[in-house]
Amino acid sequence: MSDSNAFRRCLGKFATGVTVVTCLDAAGRPCGITANSFSSVSLDPPLILWNIAKVSNSLEAYKQAEYFAINVLSADSQSVANHFARSDHTLFANVEHVMSERGSPLLPDTLAQFECRTNAIHDCGDHFIIIGEVVEFRSTDRDPLLFFAGQYRKLEKPE
Repeated sequence: MSDSNAFRRCLGKFATGVTVVTCLDAAGRPCGITANSFSSVSLDPPLILWNIAKVSNSLEAYKQAEYFAINVLSADSQSVANHFARSDHTLFANVEHVMSERGSPLLPDTLAQFECRTNAIHDCGDHFIIIGEVVEFRSTDRDPLLFFAGQYRKLEKPE
C-alpha cells in the first residue's frame, strides 16, 4: 500500500469515542495523551487496549507505567481532547484532575474511566499496543465525544 493518506481517510470512516490516557512518568509527573484507539479485549479477565505512536514524546512514560487510566471524554470535552493532543510535557500545569489511589491522573466530567494495570505491551508497526487489566471502572450518563472523518462530532439525539 503506497497511499498512506488515503488509508488514513478510509480508517477515519470508522466512528470512535475519544479518550485521554493518563499515567505518571518515572519522575512522578502526570502525563496525558488523546487517543481514539481504545477497545475492549476481554471480559474475564477484564482487559482493554489502546495504541501509542512510537514517535510520541510520552512513549517511555506509558511503556514504564505500572498503572494508567483511560478517561472517556464526554461531548462537552472537545477542548480537553485538543489540549492533550499537543506534544507538550507540561500539559497538566493548568488542567483540573485528581490522583487515584494507584497514582493515575483522573479527569473530571468524563463519560467513563478505566483504571488499569499494564498487562502487556506489543510492538506493532509504527505503534505500540498497550493492554491493560481493568482494576476499577466508573461511568456516567453524559453524551459521548465522537471522532469521525478527521473531525469531532456529537451524538445527535433522536427526536
